[in-house]
Amino acid sequence: MTVFIDSNIIIALLNSRDKNHSRAKELLEELKEPKFGMRITNDYVLDEVVTTLWMHTHRKSIVNKAYKLLRHTPEFIRFEHTIPMILNLAWEKWDLFAKWPEKPLSFTDCCILSFIDKNDITYLATFDSDFSGLCNLMSGCP
Repeated sequence: MTVFIDSNIIIALLNSRDKNHSRAKELLEELKEPKFGMRITNDYVLDEVVTTLWMHTHRKSIVNKAYKLLRHTPEFIRFEHTIPMILNLAWEKWDLFAKWPEKPLSFTDCCILSFIDKNDITYLATFDSDFSGLCNLMSGCP
């Protein structure tokens, strides 16, 4: 089993003022159990995490901590790069979802879904309800 970690989980974990801070800590503690297997994320999530933390906190120390956690802590999470095949599939997904404004997904969200599809990932850990019905969710989102 593999669990993909979305940006909002990391952002909530590192920003104590985030409304999901406690739940992120609980969820990541749960994910340490061997039954959940590996935790994974990618470069698009890293971009969202760093950008959002900087915009909301203006604290370089938190941004540095996030970068090191995602890029240099393999015992916490495996970091992967988004390859061209995933980008192509994400573009197709985005083009499809853009036709339905009631399900607005960002291109990054489409990259996450494509990454999950192509890497046989079991769950997505997220607080983003936009993913509901699109993949197996593991979180506090509806």
